[in-house]
This record gives sequence, C-alpha cells and structure tokens, in this order.
Amino acid sequence: MITINGQKMGKSLGNFITLEQLFTGSHPILAQAYTPMTIRFFVLQAHYRSTLDFSNEALQAAEKGLDRLMKAVETLGKIKAAEKSTSDVNDLERRCKEAMADDLNSPMVISALFDWVRIINQAAEGQQSFTAADLESLKAIVNRYVFDILGLRNEKAAEAGGKDMVSPLVEMLLNMRMEAKAAKDWATSDKIRDNLTAIGIRVKDRKDGFDWEIE
Repeated sequence: MITINGQKMGKSLGNFITLEQLFTGSHPILAQAYTPMTIRFFVLQAHYRSTLDFSNEALQAAEKGLDRLMKAVETLGKIKAAEKSTSDVNDLERRCKEAMADDLNSPMVISALFDWVRIINQAAEGQQSFTAADLESLKAIVNRYVFDILGLRNEKAAEAGGKDMVSPLVEMLLNMRMEAKAAKDWATSDKIRDNLTAIGIRVKDRKDGFDWEIE
C-alpha cells in the first residue's frame, strides 16, 4: 500500500501523485522535484511487501542518503592499497546475500552498504586499510549490489558524461597547491584553497593527497 504523509493515496482525497509530478515537483504537497534515482532509492528503502509512505521529509532524506552512497563509491575508487586489511570485505558480501535471500530484502542490503560507507570513509581517513586484493574485491561487491542488483546509478556523474572540464582543472589547481605546500609557500596554498571555496568547491586534505567536491 502507498500512503502520503500517513494517509492512503487516492484521487478522491486529492493526494494522488504521478511519477511525472515527482520528477517535476509540480504537485502541491511537494516542496521540490526529485530525480528518478532518488525515487528508486526511496522505494528500495522499504520492503516491497510493506507500506510505502511518501512525504517531503522522507524523500529529502532519501536524496541525501543516495548522495552519501554515491560519494562513498567515488571515495572507494581513490583509496590506496595497504599491506594488511583491518576489516573483512566478505562480511559485506555475506550480509547482502542473506538479505537478498530473505525475500529480496532491499532495506537490509542498503543497511549493510551504509555500514560499509562508514568503513570506506574511515579508510579514506587512514583509520582502516585494505590489501590490493581485498580492495578490488570490495569494489566488485559494492558495484554489484549498488549498480547491478539495486539498479542505482550516479546521476551527477552521468550528467557530466565525457564532457567534464571542471575536474581536470580543479585537479591541476590542487596539485599546484600541494607543490606550494611542499615548498612551504603557505600564501599560495591558502589562496588556491580560498578561491576554490569561493566558487563552491570544498577541499579536504588527506595524508596522501586531497579530496574535493562541488557543494
């Protein structure tokens, strides 16, 4: 059953929403438009046999959750291999398999993935580590469940396609900043960071380099 803010959806109640209205934000009860992947992720967070309650708060939370998941996938691709692994990547595979075997329990798959989002972010901070083999295995597991099984995709990356000119320019500037820091030219280093911040690019320094994102 589908409900809207706790009330059963129905045309007679005036709360019926079409997919087009969700995508355009044109329905009176919607505060904004939501992308197809946000709607898909929102639906996957509830078991297909359970009640699905639409609300702006729930949709906005799904939007943030999907963004966090996709950023973790991108972060995973930047992690460097280490001599040992501090977490067992097979744990994620086991939990996801068990969830899918439990009547296609997509909420439990998502729960397992988000536990590993935390571990991935810790690895990027140097608090966790993975061998080269485990790192490749983890990437394969995450990609299989996020993209192949749940059917999600990174809409921001897809929109950029092969025409992204921002990334190489930002990478070039941040590499120049690293060179300035190595030369203890703090004025240049700070200027590059501040100028990037001013145009909406957030820079995060790491032990072995940097990360950045458009805010």
